[in-house]
Amino acid sequence: MSIQPGSRGDPSSFLSREVEALAVAEFFHNLTVSAPAAFFGTLLCTAVFMEDGLRGAHVAWLAYGTVVAALRLGLCWAIRRQAEFGWHLEPRQWARLAVLGNVLAGIQWGLLGTWLFPEEPGFRQTFTIMVITSFVGGSITAYAPVRWAHPALSIPATVPPMIYVFFVESGPHYSAGATALFFSAMVLYYSFREHRLVVRRLRADTRLRHEIQDLVSAADSRGSVLPPEDSAATRF
Repeated sequence: MSIQPGSRGDPSSFLSREVEALAVAEFFHNLTVSAPAAFFGTLLCTAVFMEDGLRGAHVAWLAYGTVVAALRLGLCWAIRRQAEFGWHLEPRQWARLAVLGNVLAGIQWGLLGTWLFPEEPGFRQTFTIMVITSFVGGSITAYAPVRWAHPALSIPATVPPMIYVFFVESGPHYSAGATALFFSAMVLYYSFREHRLVVRRLRADTRLRHEIQDLVSAADSRGSVLPPEDSAATRF
């Protein structure tokens, strides 16, 4: 994606905008893998549902997941084609669209743990919880470049199922529910921590690249003002 830098007269503002653009670009690069993987997981879940026969709710959930995957992949396509089509969205606007896409994806997995949660105890309940926790926990690194992207996915994906499973589905289980909420809060903590680490890395890389460019420019300017007779080639 093209970077929209700030004014050169404000180095800190320019650096922040460039880092933000690089973070958004890294997020969408990761999304080209995570979005298809999430859709493949949706298909696998539907295959498990088919063992006992699909209900209308399962079909609706599959349709919703298909729409969400199409929208998220559409964002990946759009950000790569923005220069070609003359779009001029700021990196922060792309970040907001990324967060919105993750909210929709989080709702999808939240529905799996509430609306579609199996009634009979057994492996299907374990499978449902495993799918949700795997997608939420495994996506911390992929969505870390954009600050609110992972919480946008994890909160709607985990909090409603935890409330349903531990406080509604089989009656209140306060100790288990509080423990589950604690672990969910720890996931959020590590997602914010990972975001800070990614931003620090991008900021350090950007500063180093600017310093190298300044050194190269200074070397070129010095070489251009030296008279030919002062060069080592002409003296020897």
